[in-house]
Amino acid sequence: MLELHNQHGASGKTSKVIELMKQDEQALILVPNVFIKHRNFPKELQKRILVGANIEHLMDELRSMRFTKLFIDELSYSKFYLAKLFYELGRNHIQVIVFGTEQ
Repeated sequence: MLELHNQHGASGKTSKVIELMKQDEQALILVPNVFIKHRNFPKELQKRILVGANIEHLMDELRSMRFTKLFIDELSYSKFYLAKLFYELGRNHIQVIVFGTEQ
């Protein structure tokens, strides 16, 4: 299942993701870079935050983890990258929830 939340910048997307992550211990989050991971998210969530740069490496990493939901904070990935990610996760019945700002 894919759920998209297209919101304006500075509208509380990351705060909402943090709240949802604290409620669901089996959820992971994908962020575009390490800077966002360390600056925007609390220490207790750091182990469940993935930084996606390479789709193949990310998919290998995800296959080795047990999770039911993947949040994506910011849509700064290419459409091809996202389509491949959604396809792979959807095949495994993983819920994907995207919080981002369409450019």
